[in-house]
Amino acid sequence: MFLFQISNYDDPALDTETPKLLHQRLEEHSRRTVPWMWKVTDRLNAHAANGPGRETRRTRYRVYGVFLLALGVFALIPGLMEPRMPALIGAGTLAIVSGVLEFCFARKRKPRAVPKACQKEAEELLSGRRAVDWSKTQMKVCFDENGMTASDGKKQEVVPNDKITGIFETDHLWLVVYDGEKALLLQKKDLIEGAAEEFFSYLLHKIEHGGT
Repeated sequence: MFLFQISNYDDPALDTETPKLLHQRLEEHSRRTVPWMWKVTDRLNAHAANGPGRETRRTRYRVYGVFLLALGVFALIPGLMEPRMPALIGAGTLAIVSGVLEFCFARKRKPRAVPKACQKEAEELLSGRRAVDWSKTQMKVCFDENGMTASDGKKQEVVPNDKITGIFETDHLWLVVYDGEKALLLQKKDLIEGAAEEFFSYLLHKIEHGGT
């Protein structure tokens, strides 16, 4: 059994991690919806990962860039002299543009940004959670063989295990998706019974085996 005592969502880390969770959820939905596109993407990523290291690639891009810029200049200058030679002008311009692009590729790539849609959804989700003083509600959420049970001492909601369809994780959070498109944001610090390192694998097993 895993038991959570819900507390206030006041940790600043949530502002960064919640959009990442929603991005994971979006990607998982996309993979189920258009698997063929992700097969191509994963193959390209795997090919890139098996290639030379980042520093080697950056050095190679710079060398190519210098070579193409030099080749472009040597082709462009004679092409611009009388009588002008359009073929040389075109070749020189193309080489210079290619050289500039190689330098751009040599620059350190930034991590993939979280889509704005996920950021907006995260802001709305956190806003709703932060509008409640959870220290007064005494809300508890339990995961066991019966499914997910949320109770505040007055009323409770039970969600069978076969209705739980997804779980996503960051350093401080879990996002549990259930009953279609509903989602529950859980803070790891709120887990008061059960081992945190086992919760993800426990729920994932339930999801993969239809709740059993």
